[in-house]
Amino acid sequence: QQQQQQQSSRIDLGQWENVIQSLGPSFVSKINELESHLQRRRQKQHPNSTCHPFPPLSLDTQTPPAIKLQLNTGGGSFPWHYDNPGPPNQRSLTCVVYLNPHWKDGDGGEIVLWPFLSPSRKITPLHRRAVLFWSDRVLHRVLPSRSDVKRVCFSMWCHGERGVVNSKEETVLSKDVLRFGSYDEAEAFFRRSALQRVISRAVYGEEYLESLLECLVVGGRRRRNENENENENEDGKEEKEELEDEGMLSKEEEEKVVRQHEANVAAIKTKLRPLIDEFRRRKDAFQSG
Repeated sequence: QQQQQQQSSRIDLGQWENVIQSLGPSFVSKINELESHLQRRRQKQHPNSTCHPFPPLSLDTQTPPAIKLQLNTGGGSFPWHYDNPGPPNQRSLTCVVYLNPHWKDGDGGEIVLWPFLSPSRKITPLHRRAVLFWSDRVLHRVLPSRSDVKRVCFSMWCHGERGVVNSKEETVLSKDVLRFGSYDEAEAFFRRSALQRVISRAVYGEEYLESLLECLVVGGRRRRNENENENENEDGKEEKEELEDEGMLSKEEEEKVVRQHEANVAAIKTKLRPLIDEFRRRKDAFQSG
């Protein structure tokens, strides 16, 4: 029986090794072929155009994608973030494939993509659905799932060629970059550029903080408990003790998270306040529209 268990383990390892060594590079090659085809078609349709929505992916065909199989239980979620926040990360393209044959409306766990200064889009984690997006240009998060629901997916992060991903032009927001003729020109630039990562936390400040506290299992439940128990009683004390036993952050720790976030936002606003204020206004207009 022990030999059978060891053999099963070796078989499972071999299957995953095949995925990493075969599926990953094959996927990258197919994406490169698709991108080349789309570029040729775009050039044929718009021969005189020199402006493209995004630069080429320039995927590294020599480096297998990083692959992670993920199981989320207990209502877990992820805050707003970029899969490539900056150097030395080399991720260029993210692909998430969902393995949830029994998922139904109300189970939660949706991924929300929020392209810069554009409407957000919520995508359900349906079985065998694949979601692809730029690792360094698409802000995204995962909404909480029901506590009794298992959310399964695997992610592939395809690397871009060195010198292309996280180049100086994509990571250093200099005065020369900020010489825009109008806010419309600035918006068009940041939509295309990975430099949006430099200012994103300030433009989406409230949304960042709300999702962070939600993922740390802090704000919502504690505030509801306090509101429901304005007059302290034995039930309230027992509930507070139970929350502390579950490993939730204390009020002091929560305040520390808030202060750190606000300090990061303030540092960005200090240097770029007019631009940040205008972008926040435009972001709110998208949301209200």
